[in-house]
Amino acid sequence: MKATTIDEVITQLDDIINISKQTKSPLGYFASLYQKVTIKVKEGIAQNFFEDGARMEKLDVIFANRYLAAYEAYNNGQQVTQSWQRAFAMASRYWPIVLQHLLMGMNAQLTLTWA
Repeated sequence: MKATTIDEVITQLDDIINISKQTKSPLGYFASLYQKVTIKVKEGIAQNFFEDGARMEKLDVIFANRYLAAYEAYNNGQQVTQSWQRAFAMASRYWPIVLQHLLMGMNAQLTLTWA
């Protein structure tokens, strides 16, 4: 389900984190990092850190929905971009360290967004 608010993004990321904990999936590493960043953005909006809080929330939600859509598509056996395919597929391997999972997710999100 597409998020429309920053709180919905945080909730959906929390769902991914909880599922990842239950299934012992490394996919939760990137979701955890993403959630921490999103919470910091929300705090920044509440503290008037950004020039336009409403615009910042909109940007955050749009950006997060790209990841959330890729995660959902991957879990439903649908095609995702090559960068997300590689990042998600890495989760089935035991060898990468946590930092590698985080970097793969960050790369996939930035590649998806700016490609």
